[in-house]
Amino acid sequence: MAYEKPTHSLNQIDRAGKAILEPFDAAAGIQVLNSWRVAHRYPLNALHMTLRNRSIRIDGNAVTAQRLKRLESVVRKLYRQPTLQMSQMQDIGGCRAVLSTMNRVNMLRFMYETNPLRHKLARTRDYISNPKEDGYRSVHLIYRFVGKATSSPWNKLWIEIQLRTSLQHAWATAVETVDAFTSENLKFGSGSDDWKRFFQLIGALHARTEKTAPIPNVPTAYDALAREAKLLERKLGVIHRLEQYAHITQQITRKKRGVNFDWYVMQILPDSGRVIVRGFPLQAFDQAQESLILLEAKFKGTRNQAVLVATASLNELRRAYPNYFADTKFFIEVLRSLVR
Repeated sequence: MAYEKPTHSLNQIDRAGKAILEPFDAAAGIQVLNSWRVAHRYPLNALHMTLRNRSIRIDGNAVTAQRLKRLESVVRKLYRQPTLQMSQMQDIGGCRAVLSTMNRVNMLRFMYETNPLRHKLARTRDYISNPKEDGYRSVHLIYRFVGKATSSPWNKLWIEIQLRTSLQHAWATAVETVDAFTSENLKFGSGSDDWKRFFQLIGALHARTEKTAPIPNVPTAYDALAREAKLLERKLGVIHRLEQYAHITQQITRKKRGVNFDWYVMQILPDSGRVIVRGFPLQAFDQAQESLILLEAKFKGTRNQAVLVATASLNELRRAYPNYFADTKFFIEVLRSLVR
């Protein structure tokens, strides 16, 4: 199977990033961006295969997945950071491992440190030892791809690997689920003070549970944390809302039920509570990519989302991306135990 190679210079990529922000140039910029995104598929697949193999050796229940950054997310990031060059965006290609415990996350990270990859580890962002103020916790390993040949066309492309626990994944899933059904945009630092404070407090309670570094600017005493979180849960109706979101997201449509694919294009339609999943075999990536591009154009200016991801099965797709299915069951279970 042939992989797409970069076809534009870094200067052309950066100019396209600027053009995307200008209405009269956006179409041309998006065309270049789509080509640039697809060019990350080979290095992304290579790093994801290693991540999957290493994760399963440590935790038989580990879940891994890979994805190319959504067009909307790229554009949003360029708007938020106007000085950012698109060629230097480090998460165009990203893969993730979700493991059951902190001990296993630490073991996986140690494996990467003591058995380094051929690829260059440019930086590590440890949001578990130094959590974000909003409550987000995860470890990000930022790599620059190094091919076997010095002339490899994919050399120096950025790929991000995320390592997190099931609990950290549940927190991030709940944030993205609330964002999908409301206009909060908590993931990007917007939203009401109550919602932001709620997730900050829950992140702090989760950090206590996992005995990791505390979240900044929240009470350190458990009773004070739990009391404030309980008040906000009742005020916002968090559990009720999340259960409602899960209830309305019932209809999952995909072709050839019972057959697993390599690529999945998902349509997330929050207004109708539908998730439409279409699977593609490994050799049909071009069709999957074309489907994604058409859907992204169709959904522009709406709350609907389209995303292209790779997982081993539909079941693993749901475990890796529960936010797209409003699946916050684990988060609710833990939340109930914290605020009862």
